[in-house]
Formats: sequence, structure tokens, C-alpha cells
Amino acid sequence: MLLTTIPDIAREGHMSADTLYALARRDNDPFPLRYLDGARYGQVLISEADEWFRRNGKLANERK
Repeated sequence: MLLTTIPDIAREGHMSADTLYALARRDNDPFPLRYLDGARYGQVLISEADEWFRRNGKLANERK
């Protein structure tokens, strides 16, 4: 099990951490941010983030 954080994903993906936190709060297919009881900061399982990006991202030739 490999874990990462929202700031790390944002830096790697050249996007805003605020955008990822907003995606984690949406009702339909939220970004997979997890919190342990009492934890202040969330963690992301890399395998779940990969699956989420595959479901929600588009290939360059699919963009309009």
C-alpha cells in the first residue's frame, strides 16, 4: 500500500491542491481522500488515485 498527499499529487500533476480538495468534497465520484479517526491531514492511496484519474480524466485526443 503506497500513500501520498494532496499537495504531492497537486505538485506532480501541475494543479491546485484546492482543486483536488474540492473534487474530494463532490457527491458524485469524489477524489479518494481518506482520513483516519483523529487525523488532521488526509492521505490518498496511490492505486485509488490512479483509478480515479482513469475514470475522470480524458485523453488528449478526447478533449474538446
